[in-house]
Amino acid sequence: MREMKVMALLPFLLLTAFQANAIGSWTTDNWLYSSEGFSELCGGNMTAWTGELFSPRYPNNYPNNARCTWTIHSTGNTTVSLTFNDVDLESCCDYIRVHDGPSTLYPLLEEIRDYRNQSFKSTGNTLTVLFYSDSSVTRRGFQANWTFVGPPSDDPCYRYTVLDDAWRATTYNESIINCDTAVKWFGWYRLFIYGQSVQMPDRCVDKYRCGTHAPLWLNGQHPKVGDGVVTRDVCGHWLSDCCYYRSAPIRVKACPGGYYVYEFVEPPACNLAYCADVEKPNTSYTTVTPDTLSSANTIGSWTTTEPCGGNMTAWTGELFSPRYPNNYPNNARCTWTIHSTGNTTVYLAFNDVDLEKCCDYIKVYNGPSIFHPFLGEIKEFRNQSFKSSSNDLTVVFFSDHSVSGKGFHANWLFVEESCGGNMTDWTGELFSPRYPNNYLDNSYCTWTIHSTENTTVSLTFNDVDLETCCDYIRVYDGPSTLHPLLEEIRDYRNQSFKSTGNTLTVLFYSDSSVTRRGFHANWIFVATHPQCGGQLYDSGMFYSPNYPNYYPDNAYCVWYLSAQQGQRIFLTFADVQLERCCDCDYITIHDGSSTGYPQLGKVCFNDTTHQAFHSSSRYLTVVFRSDFSGVSHGFKALFTSSLTANEGSVDCTSDNMVIVLQSSYLNSLGLSGNDLYVDDHLCRPNISRTEVVFRFPLDTCGTAKEMMNGFVSYTNNVRASPSQSGVITYQSLYLLQVGCRMEPDTVVQIFYKAKEIVNANITGMGRFNASIAFYTSRNFTQQIYDSPYEVNLNQQLFVQVKLTRSDKSLDLFLDTCVASPNPNDFKNRSYDLLRNGCPRDSTYLSYTNGMDQYAQFSFRAFKFLQTHAYVHLQCKVIICPDNDYNSRCRKGCQYRRKRSLDSSYNTSTVTLGPIKLRGQGPVAGMM
Repeated sequence: MREMKVMALLPFLLLTAFQANAIGSWTTDNWLYSSEGFSELCGGNMTAWTGELFSPRYPNNYPNNARCTWTIHSTGNTTVSLTFNDVDLESCCDYIRVHDGPSTLYPLLEEIRDYRNQSFKSTGNTLTVLFYSDSSVTRRGFQANWTFVGPPSDDPCYRYTVLDDAWRATTYNESIINCDTAVKWFGWYRLFIYGQSVQMPDRCVDKYRCGTHAPLWLNGQHPKVGDGVVTRDVCGHWLSDCCYYRSAPIRVKACPGGYYVYEFVEPPACNLAYCADVEKPNTSYTTVTPDTLSSANTIGSWTTTEPCGGNMTAWTGELFSPRYPNNYPNNARCTWTIHSTGNTTVYLAFNDVDLEKCCDYIKVYNGPSIFHPFLGEIKEFRNQSFKSSSNDLTVVFFSDHSVSGKGFHANWLFVEESCGGNMTDWTGELFSPRYPNNYLDNSYCTWTIHSTENTTVSLTFNDVDLETCCDYIRVYDGPSTLHPLLEEIRDYRNQSFKSTGNTLTVLFYSDSSVTRRGFHANWIFVATHPQCGGQLYDSGMFYSPNYPNYYPDNAYCVWYLSAQQGQRIFLTFADVQLERCCDCDYITIHDGSSTGYPQLGKVCFNDTTHQAFHSSSRYLTVVFRSDFSGVSHGFKALFTSSLTANEGSVDCTSDNMVIVLQSSYLNSLGLSGNDLYVDDHLCRPNISRTEVVFRFPLDTCGTAKEMMNGFVSYTNNVRASPSQSGVITYQSLYLLQVGCRMEPDTVVQIFYKAKEIVNANITGMGRFNASIAFYTSRNFTQQIYDSPYEVNLNQQLFVQVKLTRSDKSLDLFLDTCVASPNPNDFKNRSYDLLRNGCPRDSTYLSYTNGMDQYAQFSFRAFKFLQTHAYVHLQCKVIICPDNDYNSRCRKGCQYRRKRSLDSSYNTSTVTLGPIKLRGQGPVAGMM
């Protein structure tokens, strides 16, 4: 009877081994399933609710060449709990492996070689245990017990919400600021970055990291698995204090599988956020999935239960998405690391890809984690293949919560150091073997880069470091080295090449002596398309290539517009239809004779609203660029030049528009001042012998106001029979569109001195005028006119800045206020009250800013008045349209500025003061 049972079991074991190899070994080579030299039966399917496992002959020494696999399968809502009570192995060579699932293809929980009181718990119904011994020394072996346990309903290690926000990374320092007080925190959370498990930093984190101002870190060591739930303090780094903010303590637990869960709570203030430590990632790929997940907040919880991902060490194998070839589940997060050894690299080829292209993806990284160089993102099948530069590749698969596809299938292979190949992707890179490490002696590598249809190959070398006497790169214009040689490269000179047909060939040779770092190059396929761009003069139209038909991929066109000396150029877009991706296809306008001049604006999508541009000189440069993906009908643009100074001019203040036309110019057109009118025909000019002058308030005579490219613009039309906008322009029928661009950035300046005061006034070149004054209280009803303004130490001073001319359609934003003892120097000896909208003085208090046509604030006079007899205050103001909710006025405090406001806006100043401390004479000192 025993012999029959043995015979019945052997086919099952052999079938299991065959099936595992048929889909590609994930963790072992074929020899693992061999039983040569070992005849004792071991392993099996265990379904009892409790039992024990032990090595063959335990407690006597196990035999050589043992291969035993046990599958422990529970039912219903139970899981498997396995505890090792005794382990005595030849630690160099024999081992036990525990996998979280019904076979060794599932995630490896741990490899055991000695006794450390190990215990494991399955995430589903099944655990698999593999025991292996080699052909040499044997020991006593192992003994373990299992039991089926009910669902861990209260264990946060199995009941958490995934928090996967890229901006939480300790390496993230972009200008977008996040705030965790806006999150509805509830329950336990596990941190991920791009699908890889990470943990909170337990050290001080630099300010402005983790997508916030004051990053929150764990003030204390993480617990161990046996510690249970512990409480840890949380600190936020600000100013020069790593624990300036002391957030409420949180509870932390270490979980089996090498990860942590956190019971996050709301921080005490905005611009604080919990950090994820990517500089010390949790490299365990074991994913313990929660039974249920909170959905109260949309932070990124997920519920996939299929095991996926793992560490791949076999010399060849395959990867596929969960359930492949059936549709993969929603919310999948899988990470595979493929690790080769010795002088081999990893070659990975995708054979099938069927994903929801908008939202699901595969990413491949050149190293053992996602923190190594990014090789590519895959959303559709294009015969993609990748090769590591060292021993490791990492593959990440992500799916969102909506539509799913069949998924993907890929094969990997460990290859000896090799080089060359046929390149057919539309873009990619070439590098010498082992780059950036030294290449091998006696290398001979040939790459053929082949494009398709109406495209050519553009190849650029970014780095070249060769033994110049003896090693070289050769580039050929065709599919082999028999075609014309374009150049032989031995050193770096920023070389680039373009094929005349579809193909380039690159050959790399090294001799048997000295080696260097080698080379790195990028290629891209570029479309052959109609000529575009060029030199245009005075006025006219220009179009995107093929307009109104589709423009080509990879278009790059530059138009250089110019006018007569003393004239300026006015540009408008009559039609714009571009791909709906502003970083893909776009038009940029530069204020000068080349693309090196400042950019006036960027036009995207189908936006023709407010897209009018004025040059500050006689030159304007326009660039059109399209990428390799979607195309559309393109654009049509019109340009014209302004009148010269001896023909006419227009000027605006905060109150009036003044249009002056020279009589000699009108006479040359056969017109007189009596023929002219503006959009309101009741507004007539004053006429003299030499000039015709219109003068009227900005909000009358049909004048239109709008925000255009960051400036407030007022436009009107002078007609004798009908026009276009800008400074002053003309067309074939007499119609002048006149306009003023009001500078929205104004500097207003207070001079205040303790014991004398000067009435406020504004001087300078600012188009928008603003005034600034002291008030007696926060009601801002009674202005202070004393001169000088004498104050007491620590007295609260109330300040209001407002537009001189009331306009409810505009908002005023106080950007920067600086105190100085020198009214002519606010840089070298200064004290910041406000900088980039952010308070720098602890007594600064804002009442309103950026929400109305005035700003109000207060501060206490003490620090600078103690060391200087007279102190002056300069404030910088920005003007925005009230209905623009994305304007600088609405963004408030911004600690990092991409560029100075001075580079974009003209400024003016006013003076008020100075002030000094009551009863104090002049004092010498430094601020």
